Amino acid sequence: LPSHTCGNPGEIPKGVLHGTRFNIGDKIRYSCISGYIIEGHAMLTCIVSPGNGASWDFPVPFCRAEGACGGTLRGTSGTISSPHFPSEYENNADCTWTILAEPGDTIALVFTDFQLEEGYDFLEISGTEAPSIW
Repeated sequence: LPSHTCGNPGEIPKGVLHGTRFNIGDKIRYSCISGYIIEGHAMLTCIVSPGNGASWDFPVPFCRAEGACGGTLRGTSGTISSPHFPSEYENNADCTWTILAEPGDTIALVFTDFQLEEGYDFLEISGTEAPSIW
């Protein structure tokens, strides 16, 4: 039988889910607690998906600290850089970037200039496979 529900997409850290219905045509909205801003689509709609199923029209957003660096990249290319590049960034900078792609697409990261302070800085890449940390 076809599914007529998208299911509860769940809460997000530092965020609030508004809406309790998850059937085709229903909309939910996410917001963030004070001091955090939403990254991604705040409003999601349950839509019919291929194969007589149902799915949310966008990925679940996340909340990031105001003033933190980061963002969301869409499309065929983009650039990620630290605050004030090529100058140094502040201590305790916490940057989160989200790259959105269609299922089956390949994401390639090409580093043209990359430096980390050993013992303090790290890069974590996560997705459908296990996270990698450098």
